Amino acid sequence: MDEIDLDTLALVFLDVETTGLEPQKGDAVCEIGAAKFKGDKLIGKFHTLINPGRSIPPNTSSIHNIYDEDVKDAPCFNVIADKLLLFLENSILLGYNVGFDLEFLNSELKKINYPGIEMPVLDILAMSRRTFSDLPRYNLKSIARHLEIETQDLHRALNDSLACREIFLKIQDILKNEGITAMKELLTLYGFNNQFLKKLQESKIAQLRKGIKDNSALKISYLFYNNKRHIFVFKPQTFIDHEDPFLLGINLKTQALTKLSLNRILNIEVVNRKKMGEK
Repeated sequence: MDEIDLDTLALVFLDVETTGLEPQKGDAVCEIGAAKFKGDKLIGKFHTLINPGRSIPPNTSSIHNIYDEDVKDAPCFNVIADKLLLFLENSILLGYNVGFDLEFLNSELKKINYPGIEMPVLDILAMSRRTFSDLPRYNLKSIARHLEIETQDLHRALNDSLACREIFLKIQDILKNEGITAMKELLTLYGFNNQFLKKLQESKIAQLRKGIKDNSALKISYLFYNNKRHIFVFKPQTFIDHEDPFLLGINLKTQALTKLSLNRILNIEVVNRKKMGEK
């Protein structure tokens, strides 16, 4: 997957509804909705209720309006698993707080001895938080209202997945104004922290470590939290690789010690020493 041009892949907008919030305590999926797009064209939908194998608590049903009676004759997850995984092939997965959806889907897959989902994943909630940093609430309904997107019957999986796409398109337009158009850049900034993202970051980390080893100056394209792009000419000193990896070094314009988050570094180039006046 990492050798494929990410911009050629279909986008799958996905949402799940569940019996509760904690799969590790027995909560399960009761509805899946997904819509697949290639460019502006809708090329497929996946929607099904799921028999969760347990009752749906009344307080949960009051949110998504899915009741035990609705799912009693629905297929169990194992029946639809292969069809869902086939639908997700050769695509990028997008969702609102997508870590929640993946946690539940991977829990269901584990129950039937299937491996977890491993693919490029983009979190639209992360995009929303970093693009609109001063909003009082960041749930799907609030962001849709802020962007003047018409919605209907939210908290149902397919409708939520389609609302996600509308939000994504609006934020994508904002980011284009800063020259951020490539899917690789979007995944770097807003990708879900899975093995695919880690592989995507490996070449970037290798460049930074080589720059430190060679005592090189680097030209780094960086996106601040207000979605403004900035170019640093930077002498890297230390790379800290932990849960939120970052680079420490000297900003050669200001001579100030500066910290750059790995997940906001868009591009790295080695600066030609002759152009910097070095002999």
